[in-house]
Amino acid sequence: MLKTEALAKFRKLFEQLSYAQDYNSTFNAFLDFALWRLAPYCAEQMKDELNRLNKMFPEKLAPVICEMFDAWSYACDDDGEGFYDALGDLFMDCVSHGRNGQFFTPQPICDMMAELTHGNKLEPEKTVADCACGSGRMLLAMAKKERRLTFFGADNDLTCIKMCVLNMLINCMKGEAAWMNTLSMEHYKSYHVKLQLIGTHWLPFLTITGAGETHFVKKLKESFNSSENNPPQHDKLQTTEKGQILLF
Repeated sequence: MLKTEALAKFRKLFEQLSYAQDYNSTFNAFLDFALWRLAPYCAEQMKDELNRLNKMFPEKLAPVICEMFDAWSYACDDDGEGFYDALGDLFMDCVSHGRNGQFFTPQPICDMMAELTHGNKLEPEKTVADCACGSGRMLLAMAKKERRLTFFGADNDLTCIKMCVLNMLINCMKGEAAWMNTLSMEHYKSYHVKLQLIGTHWLPFLTITGAGETHFVKKLKESFNSSENNPPQHDKLQTTEKGQILLF
């Protein structure tokens, strides 16, 4: 199935599921279904979400949501390239409509930012963090350059965090997607993705932890303390009168 065909089918099935529900409820239900489909061993941790799914959709719609999952996975493959954020596009078109400024950065811009920021200097096992990750597009851009990094994403919107962790799972990106307020450092829940070698393939393995159970907050504090001890050398940068850095 081509990417364009998969996207058209993905959207059509979403509309079909939304006949009896609003778009927001249907979209979040699909995210919960996809998380359970990719990590069925997390059913106990997701029992509230799964109970809500059972109440929302009658049994006759089960094949529809399964087809939607398959169409999404084909669309993410992007004709063999991977790293395509089909969930973010659908979310912006049908759910958020820019609510709370939720227009995600276009993927080509994310790719350009990754190139300008890191070029070819990325090394395996290094960490990359996005403190307002949305659906995880900046992390996807970095994964295109080096998949073996450890990725950390955080957002105050749980829907965005679920999109981010699904993008990490479908693209085998290890790391953590944390539902938290990065301004107050208040943490609510985290989704941890580890990779396990099965035969000749690395497969993602998901665990879900509650409030305070996170590696991301520790990483943020370590990064902050490091920057305090090693302040940037602003005398080497061109700046405006207000101290803003000039890029060109």
